[in-house]
Amino acid sequence: VVSKTLGLGDATGTFNFGNVLQYSNNQVTRFRQNFGTGQDVTNTYYGFFINDEVKALSNLTVSYGLRYEKETAVDDNNNLGPRLGIAWDPFKKGKGVVRFGAGIFYNRVLLRTVGDSIQNTGGNLVSFDSNTIGTSATDDRRVKILAAISNRFPNSYATTDDLSSLVVAACAVQTTTFPCNSNTGFATNVSSAGNPLRSVDSNLQIPESYQFNVGFEREIFKGWVFEANYTWNRTIRLWRDFNPNVPTLPAGFSDWTSYLVANPFILSPTRKYTFYLGSANDGSGVTTTQNGTTTCGTTTANCFVNLNTSNSSSTAPDVAVNGQNGNATGAPIGIALAAIAKFRPDQTVEETSRIGARGRAFYQGLILEMRSRYRKLGHGFGANFRFAYTLSSTKDDGLNNTANAEINGDFAREWARSLQDRRHRLAFTGSFDTPVWLGKLKFSPLIRYGSSAPFNLGAGGSDRNLDDLGTDRINFSGDIKDIIYREPGSPIPDALIGQFSLPTIGAAGTNLPRNAGRGPSFYTFDLNVTREWKVWEHMRIRPVLELDNIFNAAVFSYGAEFIDFQALRNDGTPPTATQTAARQNFLVPTRTYRQRQIRLGLRFDF
Repeated sequence: VVSKTLGLGDATGTFNFGNVLQYSNNQVTRFRQNFGTGQDVTNTYYGFFINDEVKALSNLTVSYGLRYEKETAVDDNNNLGPRLGIAWDPFKKGKGVVRFGAGIFYNRVLLRTVGDSIQNTGGNLVSFDSNTIGTSATDDRRVKILAAISNRFPNSYATTDDLSSLVVAACAVQTTTFPCNSNTGFATNVSSAGNPLRSVDSNLQIPESYQFNVGFEREIFKGWVFEANYTWNRTIRLWRDFNPNVPTLPAGFSDWTSYLVANPFILSPTRKYTFYLGSANDGSGVTTTQNGTTTCGTTTANCFVNLNTSNSSSTAPDVAVNGQNGNATGAPIGIALAAIAKFRPDQTVEETSRIGARGRAFYQGLILEMRSRYRKLGHGFGANFRFAYTLSSTKDDGLNNTANAEINGDFAREWARSLQDRRHRLAFTGSFDTPVWLGKLKFSPLIRYGSSAPFNLGAGGSDRNLDDLGTDRINFSGDIKDIIYREPGSPIPDALIGQFSLPTIGAAGTNLPRNAGRGPSFYTFDLNVTREWKVWEHMRIRPVLELDNIFNAAVFSYGAEFIDFQALRNDGTPPTATQTAARQNFLVPTRTYRQRQIRLGLRFDF
C-alpha cells in the first residue's frame, strides 16, 4: 500500500488584508505558503493465520488459532496474536449457550501520523510567512516584499524558487543593513542544527490489546432472549506525542521556579530580569520595584518578573525567544522561556514533536440485553424490541495518538477516566409495523441515555510549567466532587471559584487530575419512519423519514475540548463581583448535542 497525501494547509497561498479598503487596493498585510507538502508512505501489510475447530463434546465446541501480522512502515516484527474461543450449551437443549473468547490483537499502522512525522525530514517541506520578516523604522524588508507580493494577488507561487527570486528582488534596493537573501521569510521542518521538528521513535511499535469476553445467552420464554456479556480490554503501546527538545532542569533544583528565582536572566550588559515570588496582585508582573508601583520601562537596567502572575502582556522590554521566528514577547512566561532556552538540546528551535509507543488504555463493561424476535401482534400489527444496559469503565492516558501530557512525557500522571467514559448507558430500540388503515408504516425508534461524562479543566492554553505545551492544568484546593457542570443561568458558585488558582510559572499544577470535572448526562430520542411499495415482482420503492432528537432537547456537552478556566483575573486571583462575564460562564457548557434534524430519503430496491 502506498499512502499519498497532499497537505492543503497554505499549499496554494493565503493572502491576508487588514480591512476592506486594503483588499480593494491590493495591499496584502500577510502572506503564507507551504511548499513540499506531499507525503509518500510505502507500507506492505502481511497477515498469516492458522485456525482449527474441535467439537470436544456434543455440547462443547472449541476453536483456536494463531495470527501473525507485519507492516513495513514501522520496524515491529513480533506481532503474534493467539486466539481461543469456546461455546458450551450447559442445558443440551439448544436454548442457551455460554461463550468465551480471548486473544491478542494489533492495530493497523496510522499512515497519516507516520507521514506527518517523517514527512520530508531532509527539509524539503518549506514554509514562507511574511510575519517572520523584520519590520521597523530601520528594517523595511517586510514592507517591500509584501508590496511585490500584492502585485501578484490572487496568484501564489509554483515553487520556492519563484518566491525566493521575488524576495531577493523586492528588497534589493533597501536602505538598511539587514540581510535580504533567498532564505528571508522561509523556514524548513528541520532546525538549523539539522534536527527534524517532527519525528517518530526509532523503535515505534504497533498498539497491542489483550481482550477476553465471557457471555451467557438464554431463551427465557418463547420469543424472548436474555444475554449477558462481560468484556475486558487492556491496550498498550498506544501512540503518544512528546517534546524531545524541552529544556533540561539543572541538578539541584526542584523545578524551574526555584531555578529562575536563584538565577536572574541577563539579556544584555544593560538589561537584567530578576524573578521573584510576589503576591498574586502585584499588577502586570514585571516591575522596576517589587511593590507593583512602577512598570518596567524600555531603558530600565533591572526588571523584576513576578512568577505568581498570569501571562498577561506588560510594558516590559521585548525578549526575542530563541527559535521563535524572531517574534518578541514581554510577558512573564515568554521571559521565563527565554531565560531557560540555553538548556534545550537544540537551542536553535523551541518545541519539537516525536511520536512514541508509550500510551495505554483500559476498558471493562457488563452488558445486559433483553430482546424479542419479530412477531405478529394481530390486526396487522407486528413488532420486535431490544433493551440494553451497559455498566462500564474506560480509562486512558490520552485522547488520541497525538495527545500530549501536562508534564512533558509523563503519561502515567494522565491516567484517568476517558472523555468517552459514561458509567451507565441505556438503550431501547425496535421496529413497529402498522396495518393498512394506518398506512402500513414502519416505526423504528432509538432512545438512548448515558450518565455523566468527565471534562478537563485547563489553564487557558498557557504554558506555565515551561515545557512548550499548552496542556497545563490549574490548582484546586477543594473537593474534586464539587467540580460539576452548570446549567446556563444557574447560581454562580463563588465559593468554588475561590478554590482555584494558577500554578506558579515554572511549576506544574499539583493536585487537579486530568478529566476531573463531571459533565452533563446524555439523552436523545431518534425516530425512523418508512413505508414500502412493491412496484413489480423484484422492484420496491421505500421512502424514509428520519428524525434526530425529535423533541429538540438541549443536551449539553463539553465534547473533547479543554474547558479553559477563564474565571481568574489577570493577576491570577478569583474575579470580583463586578467581573460577571467570567463568573457567569464558569463551568457552563458551550455546545450541545445535535439539534432536531429531519431528513427525507428514497430507496429503490431491484
